Amino acid sequence: MNPALLLLLVPSLLAADWLRFRGPNGAGVNDSKPLPREIGIDKNVVWKSAIPRGKSSPIVTATRIFLTGHENGKLLTFALDRRTGKLLWRREAPANQDEKRHTLNDPASPSPVSNGANVYVFFAGYGLLSYTADGEERWRHPLGPFTNFHGMGASPVLADGKLYMLCDQDQGAFLLAVDQRTGRTVWKVDRPENVHSFSTPLAHGRELIVPGSYQLDSYELSTGKPLWKVRGLTYQVKSVPVVDNGVLYFNGWAPGGEASERLELPGFPDMRQRFDTNKDGKLSKDEIPKNWLPGNWDMQDLDKDGLLDQRDWQYYSMRRTSSNATMAIRLGGSGDITETHVLWRYDKSLPDVPAVLLYRGALYLVRNGGILQTLDPATGKVQKQGRLPQALDEYYASPVAGDGKVYCISRNGNVTVLEAGSQWGVAASSDLGEEVFATPAIVDGHIWVRTATQLYDFAAPKP
Repeated sequence: MNPALLLLLVPSLLAADWLRFRGPNGAGVNDSKPLPREIGIDKNVVWKSAIPRGKSSPIVTATRIFLTGHENGKLLTFALDRRTGKLLWRREAPANQDEKRHTLNDPASPSPVSNGANVYVFFAGYGLLSYTADGEERWRHPLGPFTNFHGMGASPVLADGKLYMLCDQDQGAFLLAVDQRTGRTVWKVDRPENVHSFSTPLAHGRELIVPGSYQLDSYELSTGKPLWKVRGLTYQVKSVPVVDNGVLYFNGWAPGGEASERLELPGFPDMRQRFDTNKDGKLSKDEIPKNWLPGNWDMQDLDKDGLLDQRDWQYYSMRRTSSNATMAIRLGGSGDITETHVLWRYDKSLPDVPAVLLYRGALYLVRNGGILQTLDPATGKVQKQGRLPQALDEYYASPVAGDGKVYCISRNGNVTVLEAGSQWGVAASSDLGEEVFATPAIVDGHIWVRTATQLYDFAAPKP
């Protein structure tokens, strides 16, 4: 090879990246270079930049950092210079069709995804958009409106020349694949058995692994053909799957999924016969016994007609018997593999939103209240459980790791850096002084953290 050409290629060969939510393979790990032992408002800061509000997580290419946000009712995609934090461009989505959202959700919750050059974004208020690295619009694909009770949350995924978008919602749930060059639909699979959930799928080999309400599904990347499923998930999933050495790890938690709260309810035909006093074929609040009434009627009334029909009652009944669990699943097989491929389940002190982190022989789970535990990935047995210092708080950002360190950041911005290992220890604790919902990105010895109003770049001091 021409030596001059080789010199030109070296930066791109050496440049690491974090191209999707939670980085390479959605695992939240990058071990490429030494990372700072401590990060904070005035600790190991390379730069910080003021940015629009939003809860999407940063995506990092060789030269750019991509994010989404919102300002004065406008949905924004923007790019910063990776080295300096300078704003390079920002673009407004063509429309903003507001959605119903939980107060903790955000118009810019889903994270961008990139192939290293172009960037792809999803807004529930518009749909899918793609831009070049310099901000030129490549294509647009309107979607919605959506009927997700708490608002949309899944991020798009790139694989096999296609962009995949999971749109699980209470009415008309579907999985979409579009050509990443043109934005045109390649295939679309309806998911009528699913209701609202917020998990981002994982591309693995020839399949797309999709967590949803009550079950985990696998689809063929090229065609959308269903391959296998695992039943027994909770009714509302938010975490993302992690795969290592042919085993998938996943955590699902939702209110009411604890063993003490499970309740077997009669089927809809029985309920209708016994309690449908006006014989309209549906159940009103007044017709259902008080001890069986849903705690949140609007969430169970999927079609929002004020009554529960057979589908509504079915999903409410499934919710009352659903199980929260962290689980390990051996990949492979076809059809329903629940009884043959689930290796273990663990159901104590589980995270709500944060994904599990598999790092250096331990599976990390961080839950509200700052409770952190490590499990043995092979057996699901607890290795260590403890409370993080000064972290009696909620957790929405997923933990990330590299260089023998694990970073956990609470909603109020408390940062805990751990010495990794099954018997983890606390290396440092600090405070960012603002809310943090976004999951950090780690590339080439840097860690980028999005707070409510800033994007920070942290790195270890140079020798």
